[in-house]
Amino acid sequence: MLKGIHLSKKAPIEVLILLARESAHQRNVRISLSWLAGCLDTSRQTAARRLAELEAKGLIFRELGPRGQSVSLSPAGLSTLRALHHEIGEVLKEGPRLFRLSGQVVMGMGEGSYYMSQAGYTKQFRKELGFTPYPGTLDIKLERDSVELREMLARLPSKQAQGFETSERTFGPVKLFHARLKKSRVALILPTRSHHKDIVELIAPKNLRKALKLNDGDRVQVEVMT
Repeated sequence: MLKGIHLSKKAPIEVLILLARESAHQRNVRISLSWLAGCLDTSRQTAARRLAELEAKGLIFRELGPRGQSVSLSPAGLSTLRALHHEIGEVLKEGPRLFRLSGQVVMGMGEGSYYMSQAGYTKQFRKELGFTPYPGTLDIKLERDSVELREMLARLPSKQAQGFETSERTFGPVKLFHARLKKSRVALILPTRSHHKDIVELIAPKNLRKALKLNDGDRVQVEVMT
């Protein structure tokens, strides 16, 4: 996902890149459908449809003539490529990365206080995160784009609280990420056994609902550091 742009739905990025390689981001360039179809390994009809889609989305300008067509990238098309360039750079660069997850505050199942009261977790949280969490979690139901980012986080290396056993039951491991919510220091926790892929839980040294005056349905954005 590119800053809210679903590449497969919003724009055939491969065509924009091909055109930019021909200097279409600088001037009008004459192209043929045979050339474009060959580059895409597709038919002339599909190549023509790709160009029509880009034009309809305002990403290219086209001039049709008896000798073919001239194409140039529009400001929107050039911005799309620049956004892609920036996103790739963010993914590949060394150092911490920032994930922004958006969603709505929701009422949890009441399990947060139970898990946060387990000494097996709280001791590890204090060691790994530097604070003792308030006995409860703030639950965020993620928007669709942020669900994809959550899945990426689940695959990244992170700090972790190890699983443990008590006389009552077994508790699974939990991935831990430093985060910010409304400038407050929090942590995002991802239980490895969780089946709720569209929910994330936040912990903090304080009751986040009261401290930040949050209610169910409030839209928030969580900045997660990796």
